Order: sequence, then structure tokens, then C-alpha cells
Amino acid sequence: MKKFISIMLAAAMALTLTACNNSSSGSSDSSGASESSQTGADSSDTNADNSSAGDTSDGGETKLLSNPIALNSEGDIDMDVALAYETDFDALKASFDAKEVDPSKPVSDNSSESTMEVWNYLRSVYGKQVITCQQMMGTECYEDLVFYNATSDLTAMKGYDFIFCTGNYQDESMIDKAIEWSKESGGLVTYTWHWNVPRDIDDLSLGYAFYTEDIVNFSQVNAVTPGTKEYEQVIHDIDLIATKLQRLESEGITVLFRPLHEASGSWFWWGVQGKESVTNEVFQKLWYMIYDRMENYHKLTNIIWVWNGQSNHCAIHPNSYDIAGIDKYYDGADTSTAALTEYYNSCYSALQGFDAKCAELAGLESTGKMIALSECGYIPDPQGCVDNNNMWLYYMVWNGDFICETTDSGAVKVDLNGTPSPNPERLTNEMLVEYFGNDTFVTLKKLPEFSFGTRDIPQKIKSWEYFKVG
Repeated sequence: MKKFISIMLAAAMALTLTACNNSSSGSSDSSGASESSQTGADSSDTNADNSSAGDTSDGGETKLLSNPIALNSEGDIDMDVALAYETDFDALKASFDAKEVDPSKPVSDNSSESTMEVWNYLRSVYGKQVITCQQMMGTECYEDLVFYNATSDLTAMKGYDFIFCTGNYQDESMIDKAIEWSKESGGLVTYTWHWNVPRDIDDLSLGYAFYTEDIVNFSQVNAVTPGTKEYEQVIHDIDLIATKLQRLESEGITVLFRPLHEASGSWFWWGVQGKESVTNEVFQKLWYMIYDRMENYHKLTNIIWVWNGQSNHCAIHPNSYDIAGIDKYYDGADTSTAALTEYYNSCYSALQGFDAKCAELAGLESTGKMIALSECGYIPDPQGCVDNNNMWLYYMVWNGDFICETTDSGAVKVDLNGTPSPNPERLTNEMLVEYFGNDTFVTLKKLPEFSFGTRDIPQKIKSWEYFKVG
């Protein structure tokens, strides 16, 4: 629950926060479909106002990598065009079945050179090292300052959220920050999506939400049923997020994309709500609609797919995801070494088809997919990962008070210079020095230099070196 409160605090503040600066002060928580999937829309449909895709590496001339996304005169999704394309679930699944499951290759047939560059790197370190990652919710970068002040280093990957791109929000700041991070720092990017939908599909004045308890009238089943208001909303939002991914694509930025996360629980509207949602395969249809539109209709080239269903009720075809993400939080002071070892081993066994089964993944067939600790509340002990063969592809620790010391109100506590400190209940500067210095952990400085950006600590962070601990 603390994690969710942190999300909301950050969501409320992110719209007013400015980018990282020296005077910051005070403030958690689906390829392969046959052409029969397309029922009337020409995937080459374009709109003169659409400028979200392109690659300027060819002498400054924009080069379109994926299909243009049709927009209306107001710059929003052209719904007449968007609704003309429907996912044929049977044809999509048949295309998956016809393709051999090969975990050494991305499931997308569209992957660009820069995406393959990232993919090959992920495969090269998997089982040998663990990539460090920090979830960012605001734009103030306090977590970065905590890491840098202690270690003169940062995490190799940052997590962002499309939460501000749908519903009540029309904010591009987390897209801007992801581009800045990749281009100026050479770091990796992962995105999740706290998907805001109307609280009441018949009364939009009630606003938008992603928590099930806040939804008044938005049918899960209708969301995957053409001809309903909910379906039209879902199609609109998927295509809107596609424009954001296309903007990232135009900058050569690969995204480890984790939609419909933590679906095994009922706390999000897309999660398993009971027998009806299981028997109607709502999660699966939602996933396949997202995958099909991104991969086969828009033909985006920069996605590596992270499935975070965490339940056999949310099992999808292994040819529609690349990485299995597991989210695990603990309320006590366990830094996850011992607690996560048994969990990792059982989940790994389930995904590889061994006898042992992780409760969340029981019944899934062997996939050979990489697995990641896609959310956690504590940074795992790197030596514990090695000693127990507990080798996640990456971990992503949550933000706010999961890293920083905070006030009773939840704001980040800073000194007179605006400098944050580690939350002593979860980490110390000495621990960060030890962890980031361990060869098991890939930090920003240990990343290779990718073609999409220059690997370096951002100048905005380096300017804080005067306040460096020790």
C-alpha cells in the first residue's frame, strides 16, 4: 500500500516540478499477425500533422521507421482511422503458434538496429551480471542525487511511466526526461503504464483513474469488445501511447515496455477481477490488442516486451513477450537477499519448465525467457545474487522514500543546500558504495557506449559534486 501512496504523491507533484537543477528542493509511491487482423484500415494511413516518428541520423533528414499514426485536426488520434483496424485474436495466436519460440531473439520482427544493439547487450549480461535500475516518477531527480553523492555513479537504467499521457493528463515531461537521459547519459530506458481510464464511461466529468476501487462504471469485458464506449477509449489510448513510443523511436531510444503490470492482482482495473475476467481472457485480449497494434499496425521498431502478469491466469503466448517481470515488495527490513533467493529459484524453474513452481507462475510452459525483478522496495544484495545464483536481468527499485529520507508528509527531506539523504531504514551511503562497486551490478559507468547517446554522468548531476559525501 505504501508503494501506491508513493505513486499518487509523485503523480500529483510531477505536473508542477521542473527538470533537475542545482536549486531543487523538497518533494513516491503484442509480431506475426496475418493480414486478416486488419479489417479495413490501411496501415499506411497518414496525417499531415503527424510528426511523431522519424530518424534524423541521415543528414538531418527525417526518416520514418514505423507507420505514421493518423491524427485529427486537433492533433489527437483520428478515431475513424483507428477503429477501422481490429485485432483478430485467432489469427494472431495462430501466427504465434506458427513461429518457433526462440528466447535468443526479440519477439518483434521490426526491431531497429539500435533496438538490436540493446537486445544483444541484455542477452550478453543475462546470468552474469544484474543491471541496476531506478524508477523515476517526478522530474526532480532526487534519487539520482542520493546515488551520485555516495558513489559518483548512477543506475544503468531508469524507469519511466506513461501515467501522465492519458486520462486527465497531457504531459510530456517524462518523455522529455527519457530522451534527455538516453541522449546525454547513454543510459537504458524502461516504461510502465499506470493506465488512466474514465471512472465512469458515461460521465467523463468524474475524471480518470487506474485503481479498481476508484472505477465506478468501466467494464473490463467491454474494453475488449468492439462497438462499446470502453473499447473506443482503449483503442484511443493504445494509439496515443504509440505516438509517445514513436517519438522515442525517432530519437533511436529502445524501450523495455511493461504494460498491464501486476495483473495477477485486482488493484488495477486491468488486473484479474474474478472468474469473469479469467474466463473472458480480458488480460490476454488487452495484451494482444496492445501488442498487435504496436507491432503489426503501427510497426514500431523500438520495443522490447516485458510481461508482468505474474499468474497463470494471465499467461500469454511466449512469442508475444521477451522478458518476464516479477514485482516483489517486503514490509520488513529484509534487503531481499535471502527472501528473494527462494522466490527467484522457484520462478526461474517455472519459466524454464523444471519441477519446482513459483505460485505466481504455476502452470506456465517452459519459455527460456529472461526474468527481471521489475519492481522492488529494496536494492538486492549483489553478492547475495551471486552466492545464490539469483541473477535477475535487472532490478528496478521504486522511488521516493524507497530511496530518499522523507518528511511526515511524504516530501523528500533535503538540507539547506537542497541535498537529499538516503532513507536510513532502507540503505546507507556505505551500502551504496559497496553495491555499486560490486562487479555483479551494471551501473551507468559500467555500460558500454551505445549508438544512441554518449555515456556520461549528466552535467546537472555532476554539478552537485561539491556536496558529495566524504
